[in-house]
Amino acid sequence: MTFDDVSRYVVRDPQSGRWRYYRRVPRELAELDSRIHVKQSLKTRNHREALQRAEEVHRATEALWRALAAGADKGASLARYDAAVKLAQSYGFTYSPVEQVARLDLDEIERRLEIAAANLDKPIVVEAMTGTAPAPRPTLSMLWELYEEHNAASFRGMSKDQKRKHKISRERAITYAVASIGDKALADITRADVLSFRRWWVSKMEAESLRAYSVNRSFSDIKGMLTIVDDALQTKFGEAWEKIRIKETNATRLGKRPMFPIEWVQDRILATGAMDAMNEDARLIVYAMAETGCRPGEICNLRPEDIRLGADVPHIEIAERDDRRQKTAYSVRRIPLVGVSLWAMRQRPKGFARYADKGDSASALINKVLKSQGLLPSDKHVLYSMRHTFQFRLEKANASDRMQADLMGHELGRPTYGDGPEMVRRKEMLEGIAFRWPSR
Repeated sequence: MTFDDVSRYVVRDPQSGRWRYYRRVPRELAELDSRIHVKQSLKTRNHREALQRAEEVHRATEALWRALAAGADKGASLARYDAAVKLAQSYGFTYSPVEQVARLDLDEIERRLEIAAANLDKPIVVEAMTGTAPAPRPTLSMLWELYEEHNAASFRGMSKDQKRKHKISRERAITYAVASIGDKALADITRADVLSFRRWWVSKMEAESLRAYSVNRSFSDIKGMLTIVDDALQTKFGEAWEKIRIKETNATRLGKRPMFPIEWVQDRILATGAMDAMNEDARLIVYAMAETGCRPGEICNLRPEDIRLGADVPHIEIAERDDRRQKTAYSVRRIPLVGVSLWAMRQRPKGFARYADKGDSASALINKVLKSQGLLPSDKHVLYSMRHTFQFRLEKANASDRMQADLMGHELGRPTYGDGPEMVRRKEMLEGIAFRWPSR
């Protein structure tokens, strides 16, 4: 749902100045919804906030009308319960089970009962107001579907590949959980089941020499999905999954990738013809990383407007995007281009269309060629090691913590894009540590 779709229904209350969602019930639904208008305060005088809040009300209203129109199709417990939750929201209430409704203040109880009494011919409305909808019984294998439905807003700003990886990780965690404890109803999963799953993971970790990070990632993915579903359906499926992470030790901690020795990059990787076995785009990506310290995906996803070769200080910008998330807010930054990286970007002033949103593919190819050509000092070294080498070179040159954080995209206070004088200082720093280019 876009802001333009919702904006027609966002109006300002002339007395309070607050915005509200105001929409006439469609004529074809008049027999199903007894209201003439849907009215709900958005509790803000800020128009942008009102548009954002209106989206949730709009989705709930649309879902209600679909539920009412479906009629008998709402017999399934999950669909029926979900409809009751959204219906309560559309009337301005929070859905609560009947035992919690009984403890609400008298005024709210009376308003709920008035609505229920006016809609006795619509059981779903009565259930929404009184909290008597059948408890939902989704199973573990349905978790991704529920999460995706109720977490749609969080996928905004993700690229197609980011969404794919987000989904793969979580579906893998669900598959492992089903293999361990069976496809049980989420409401029936006990603490004993979760601890059994933890033991299953520990055995797998020992048998396959896995790191604790891999195990804990699986737990975090499941708990994160359950948190979203619990918030949406007002359930408590996630309670059994609290505090199950495995404590990391020196033996199970995920090790940091080693850096390339500076001499190795200069004499081996940057040697003339050393990377001729890979395609030109891939080769230029390696060169672009050498003097910028960027992540492979950051280079692959540069767009023409991010590459400022004509600026007073030629540079690239790792920019904010509406259709692709950066790793962190601090990743947004500007990096001067010097040496081999400046040369590489001059060869690709419009970026790397071949590998746009395909950073993993580029890394896999480059790592394969680096290994086959004997350009990796050890089995632990990968393309990403170039980034660690860049940071080591900054430290060796006594760059300030602020300078290092700004160039690496690390957290140190608020992110700094870099104004003119700052960009000049960064350029001078990078020129002072630049590799010889051409290498020979």
